[in-house]
Amino acid sequence: MRVTNGMMRNNSLLNIQKNKILENKYMEQYSTGKKIQRPSDNPTIAVRALQYRTTLVDVKQYLSNIKDATGFMNETENALRNMNGRIEEMVTYCTQAANGTYNAEDRADIVTQLKQYASYIYEQNANQDYAGRYLFTGYRTDVPLLFTADQSDTTYTITENLDINKIKKYNYVYGQAEYDDAKSDSDYAAEASQFEATHRILLSYDDCDKDGNDVTLTYTDKYGNTQTITAVTKSIGDDTTYNEHLHPGEDEVYYVPETGELVFGDNVYDDIRAGKDLSVTYQKTNFEKNDVRPEHYFSCTAVNNVTGVEALYKNAGTQTINYQINFGQLLTVNTEACNAISLAIKRTIEDIENICNDIDVIETNLTSVKKRIADCDETDTETLTNLKELQGQIETELALQKTVLTNALAGAITVCQDTQDDLNIAISDHGSRYARMTMTETKLEEMKLDTEDAKIENEGADIEEAMVHFTEADLLYMATLHATSQILGQSLLDFI
Repeated sequence: MRVTNGMMRNNSLLNIQKNKILENKYMEQYSTGKKIQRPSDNPTIAVRALQYRTTLVDVKQYLSNIKDATGFMNETENALRNMNGRIEEMVTYCTQAANGTYNAEDRADIVTQLKQYASYIYEQNANQDYAGRYLFTGYRTDVPLLFTADQSDTTYTITENLDINKIKKYNYVYGQAEYDDAKSDSDYAAEASQFEATHRILLSYDDCDKDGNDVTLTYTDKYGNTQTITAVTKSIGDDTTYNEHLHPGEDEVYYVPETGELVFGDNVYDDIRAGKDLSVTYQKTNFEKNDVRPEHYFSCTAVNNVTGVEALYKNAGTQTINYQINFGQLLTVNTEACNAISLAIKRTIEDIENICNDIDVIETNLTSVKKRIADCDETDTETLTNLKELQGQIETELALQKTVLTNALAGAITVCQDTQDDLNIAISDHGSRYARMTMTETKLEEMKLDTEDAKIENEGADIEEAMVHFTEADLLYMATLHATSQILGQSLLDFI
């Protein structure tokens, strides 16, 4: 076979090019620290590199999600534990108050102190936000838990589910003797206050609407049938006898809009108590600043009385905010107020305040009668007898009302303890989710390190090895140039 100069030249140039490419390859590995510079250099390494990089991006995003969730959940736990601490203090305070004797100043101090506890629980903790997002309001993180100002332009129709076991026996003072010049001592004696008992439950709001749609109660009786009762609206202002609004007939349910009470007659109570799933629908328009917004606790409809615009809220208690914290793993980071923070404490304090106000009125009446006795002519024995009988009846009424207050303070202890139990359940649930998140974070940190190591192993060049190969390739390239220069210097005549 004849070998020409052209063939030798072409083969030499091809070999020079191959050696140059090889030298360049190791030079790029040495200078960049990477095994390949483009996917075509080694598709296997390129595919693995994409997989590792994708995994790292996902892991870093999950760690970022966990960091955000950690801040949100830390603030939530702080708020829950702060509320739990205040409720514990309320139990101690109510225990002391229930076992003590108190005058008007003491009663005012009790109400003031209890209100401060309620303010700390609801205004400073339940209404807390984190980075502009309210902690306990479900999906509506931009809407505060409490009204920020008085509002009376929207009517809420609220459907509230009631725990039948929370319907409690309630003692109250029924009837009172009232001063009248025309009354005799026997008349005052006939008006003597009685210590009566009934069953009642406090709704989550007072100062509810008196007019409008009927207030209806729905429950399932012991036979499994759905029953509906229309409550009798009994306004305190319409009472003809003292505390008549707490004195329903056996087959009646009174709805007291001013105090937000449902008072059950004996027969109705027995039937409801044997059943389950009690709910009531009522309306409220006037809300004060720092009242809880109903949509965060109840299924309700809100109608703007100016514009007529209607809003429907149906999913309170099921608004879970989920963060993806790992591949295929979601974590609920929020706790809704309706699942952790009972409104019963605030309502119980309002009830105690109402009882204290009634005692203040009774004491004022007693002071007035005593003054009449002091100012009465000693020779007017008939008037003195009448007034002393009235004084005795008011003193009896006062003693009974103070018993009602003592019972209310004792009841407040139970309410606080029940609320604390619910709160502890919420804290425990929150803690278990937080622990899961912490374990996931640890796992992700380990995964991040392992993936980064695998990525470096897959992509990274061995610098020492690359330098050795580069030196070898450079020597080979220089040798190729030298040999080629020798070959190309000859012509065909030199071989003839």
